[in-house]
Amino acid sequence: MKKRILIFVALLSLFISVSAQTNVVETSSKEPSPTPQPNGLHPKPTVGVAIDLLPPIMSATTGNFGYSAQLWFGYKKYRVRGVIAGFQMPDKLMGNDDFKDLKTTATALIFDYFLKNNFKGWWFGCGVEMWNNTINSKLNHQDYNFKDYVATAGSGYIFKVYKNFYIEPWGALHYVVNDEKVLVGNTDYKTKKFQGEVSLKVGWHF
Repeated sequence: MKKRILIFVALLSLFISVSAQTNVVETSSKEPSPTPQPNGLHPKPTVGVAIDLLPPIMSATTGNFGYSAQLWFGYKKYRVRGVIAGFQMPDKLMGNDDFKDLKTTATALIFDYFLKNNFKGWWFGCGVEMWNNTINSKLNHQDYNFKDYVATAGSGYIFKVYKNFYIEPWGALHYVVNDEKVLVGNTDYKTKKFQGEVSLKVGWHF
């Protein structure tokens, strides 16, 4: 009887040992499932378009057509914008009584940085611009062309209205690098070195 009990105890001990080893092997062979990553950790590149409301509104006050459009590429918190705009400045804003009808076609390349992901909230940017200008002299009623090369820095805030449709109040400071001027008789016109601008844009990104 004692012999049977000893054999039973020995078999039971062997079974428990083998079972424990099997569980250890199965546990170690299982790989941990990957933790799902939030969408914000893997931002995707995007392309956007926007229009600036200031040029058409300002030109409309002079009875002329104005426009401004931009195409931009964004990745992570960075955005690169290409801008083209055409407008006529009201004579009373020129600060020169000897000239009138200042028309400008501007092109720009701007680099922006956002504080938040998904291209919303505050951004800060800088870039370069070229302004092709035409102005009319009151002295001889002729048009004159001149160019301005401009360094610019600005900031704005993007509000997402619906999905990726947004409105964007913004402002910028422009510094005219060159000193080109128009000379007619004893009169002359030159763009002011420092100029400020505030406006509102509406846009969409994909």
